[in-house]
Amino acid sequence: MADRSEVEKAYRLVSDVLAGAVRETLAAPGPEPARFALRQLTAGDRDVPDEATPPGWSMSFLVLADWFDAARTALEDTDDRADRALGWVGRELGRRYAARARYTVAPLVDRADARETSHYVDALGEDFLASMVWTVAGLVAEFPAPSGAGDDGPEVWPRTAADRARTEG
Repeated sequence: MADRSEVEKAYRLVSDVLAGAVRETLAAPGPEPARFALRQLTAGDRDVPDEATPPGWSMSFLVLADWFDAARTALEDTDDRADRALGWVGRELGRRYAARARYTVAPLVDRADARETSHYVDALGEDFLASMVWTVAGLVAEFPAPSGAGDDGPEVWPRTAADRARTEG
């Protein structure tokens, strides 16, 4: 069993890779930055027995779920947050990708609906987690952080907010 510091390091690594995928999606909109990042993060999952929890997929989902929670909290007074993020995905990546992302956006609308997304894991396959990355890119594009862009591109503020919540909580 991994100790807390190893889990924190793994979380940070996954968070770094996914934030890079968000920035790449914003810079050159398309589905591939998210898919590529997630293939890297889940490559070792193939060696895990079927009855075991795949660590790369699970950690990626945890990070993205934390980002969705942080965004939902930060934008709680903005009822159309999910629609605006999906609108960006539709305009920049295409309607087909927005349709896929619609299946994973429920936790961004209401935490109580988070379990609803689990019904679509198999149906969306590799695009389940990728659609969450596309949605985060849409959030960052539609609701830019007040601090603006850093040296490495736009601030992935749902990540920053999730990190703050994890350290304060």
